[in-house]
Amino acid sequence: MKSLILTLLVSLSGLLMAARPASEIELVKKRVLSERVEVLIPKGFELMTEQQMDFIYSHASSRPSVVFTNNNLVTLSFNYSDNEADQDMVDVYQANFSKTYHKQYKQTTWFGEGVKEVSGRKVGYLEFMKPEMGHEVYTLVFFTDVQGKLLICTFNCADRQKPEWEPLAKKILNSLKANG
Repeated sequence: MKSLILTLLVSLSGLLMAARPASEIELVKKRVLSERVEVLIPKGFELMTEQQMDFIYSHASSRPSVVFTNNNLVTLSFNYSDNEADQDMVDVYQANFSKTYHKQYKQTTWFGEGVKEVSGRKVGYLEFMKPEMGHEVYTLVFFTDVQGKLLICTFNCADRQKPEWEPLAKKILNSLKANG
């Protein structure tokens, strides 16, 4: 009985956090990927377990290295790929990702894309809303090179949560510090 009550309380607290306005959500610095990257992450987000990742990404062509979530309602994933990358290649990756995403997601609403400087480094990004499993998903993909490999970060939330989470997603992008 105690475990049932505890489970319900944990679930309820996660739902309440997801419903809080973004202005009340605190971002905290975290180091991820063996200290290679420092980034702001919403306080209260937890690392997704291996079992959760196996279930959620079972049909995906590639699985992220690390995923932070608030009960799977909002996710921030990091994929440290095997693809070679350096600062000169960020523009090339941005152009290729843009072309691929525009071709693959025909029903997508685009909000922005390009390359910007963050903490003295080039970071490419794509920001859009796409249909997924019967509803719309807000996505901000951003990427840069880290120690000679490509790091791809993806922020996702449901369309109804976009007004609260979009400003935080952009703060997360703008907080990215990678060890070149």
